[in-house]
Amino acid sequence: MAKILLLYVLPLALFLYAIIDCAADEDVDRTSLPKAVWIIVIILFPYLGALAWLAVAKIAKPKVRRAAGPPGGALPRRLPRRTGPIAPDDNPDFLRRLAEDQARRERERQRGERRDGEEPGSGPNSKKL
Repeated sequence: MAKILLLYVLPLALFLYAIIDCAADEDVDRTSLPKAVWIIVIILFPYLGALAWLAVAKIAKPKVRRAAGPPGGALPRRLPRRTGPIAPDDNPDFLRRLAEDQARRERERQRGERRDGEEPGSGPNSKKL
């Protein structure tokens, strides 16, 4: 049983992991070969190609791209994700709830006017033409 595991299952799992990881990796620029070449190498040499991909892609330090900015300073390629709280005017859930509350209050106000026997829109705050 251990022989089957070592000879067939683990190499197959390593091969599948390397192919999927290489195809899904967005930062293949850190390696010297393009993504398509890496996939071909992994397919042609399943065990060595998979191990080479893991060694190069996971162990190698990612390249830092330089962008226009302060002299000598390296800026990240994309902005880091915000982990702290979001301001209320930037939070779409808060804005949606605010609009729903405002619409609910307006409907309740109109129902209250109708109960008082007034026509909708004929209250003291409505404009007459």
